[in-house]
Amino acid sequence: MTGPWAWAEDPRAVTWCVTITRGITPEEVVARYGADARTAQLLTRQQAARLAGGDLPEGSVLRAGQMGDWSFCFEDYGVMGCMSGPLSALSLDTETFSVLRGGDGMNGFAYWRDGQCAERFEPGAADTKPRPPRPWWDAVQERLDASGEEYPGLVPVLEATTRHTRAVLDTDTLDGPLLTLRLEDSDRIPDPRAPRQAPRLPKGVRGVPARPGPPSPPAMRQAVDVSVTWHLRAVKEEE
Repeated sequence: MTGPWAWAEDPRAVTWCVTITRGITPEEVVARYGADARTAQLLTRQQAARLAGGDLPEGSVLRAGQMGDWSFCFEDYGVMGCMSGPLSALSLDTETFSVLRGGDGMNGFAYWRDGQCAERFEPGAADTKPRPPRPWWDAVQERLDASGEEYPGLVPVLEATTRHTRAVLDTDTLDGPLLTLRLEDSDRIPDPRAPRQAPRLPKGVRGVPARPGPPSPPAMRQAVDVSVTWHLRAVKEEE
């Protein structure tokens, strides 16, 4: 396995979840997950594995870093980044992507903007296809089709996201020192409530690139109610 996406193709990584958020710092990222950033340490991926130990039935090990205008949070242990509470908090006044590799074989993609879900689906699963407009489904499906593989994994999904963010979370970055902490579910700060008004495009945020990518997302309507069964079955659905 070579290239920037080697970590996403590693068969030993049974489960992982990554979020990518525009315009906030790594410290702000972990705070929006509900953690106290003051407790974080700079740890490599190997060192971070020790925080999980063998007793992490709930909660997560969060690892946050920055790529230009975008900050990310990666989880080898835990999947808080696919839950509505953290995603709503992360995307307040900005935009957030979430990509999940589920240990049960079900993967997930979500795009949140200004505290609300704009699109959510299981990549390649037609029964989770959102109602139009669905620019991110189209962008992801285009990359899946272009791979020419029957089961292309999540690299095409990450590539579709990178075409918008211009930020590549490569293996060297992920394996190196990142802001790291362990967060228990019971210790999370309550999530802020999403705004009631319709979400707006944050000032200065580019839309999805024009073809050969999808068109810029139009004003979003109420988020599509897509089944959350693609979450890990071990994860409790948040209220």
